[in-house]
Amino acid sequence: MSVSTALNASRRSAELSELADRGAVDVVVIGGGITGTGIALDAASRGLSVVLVEKHDLAFGTSRWSSKLVHGGLRYLATGNVGIARRSAVERGILMTRNAPHLVHAMPQLVPLLPEMNRASRALVRFGFAAGDGLRKLAGTPASTLPRSRRIDAQRAIRLGPTVRRSGLDGALL
Repeated sequence: MSVSTALNASRRSAELSELADRGAVDVVVIGGGITGTGIALDAASRGLSVVLVEKHDLAFGTSRWSSKLVHGGLRYLATGNVGIARRSAVERGILMTRNAPHLVHAMPQLVPLLPEMNRASRALVRFGFAAGDGLRKLAGTPASTLPRSRRIDAQRAIRLGPTVRRSGLDGALL
């Protein structure tokens, strides 16, 4: 196919012409959102010839508004959707351990414990982290893949987040 990396009408026309001359392909993926591009990447990484067809631009629709995070269901717990939360956590575990460990990695979240956080706020944050750990365990995702949350001291918090406010810092949750 073309060597240009710009996505535009002339490239599209040239690639469609090349595709017509080429003959059969192994996989045609319709839609260049997160699912379509993931399928195309997976198929290509397995040595299959792939054509991805997108009406607009890559990640044009829903995927462009996505956080790009595989959150694992915690947001569903907040609204009481325990079943969906569990299924999301299971799917996240499958992505991290079997289907796409090369694409999906743990992303630590650092929550500084600052003086203006009262006891109730700290308890709520700790509960959220514990709920996330509970979902991880329920889904069977090992802590070696998705580390448990934990409290860290102020010095470690500063090393991990150098711009965190130091005044009154009482450690952090990670």
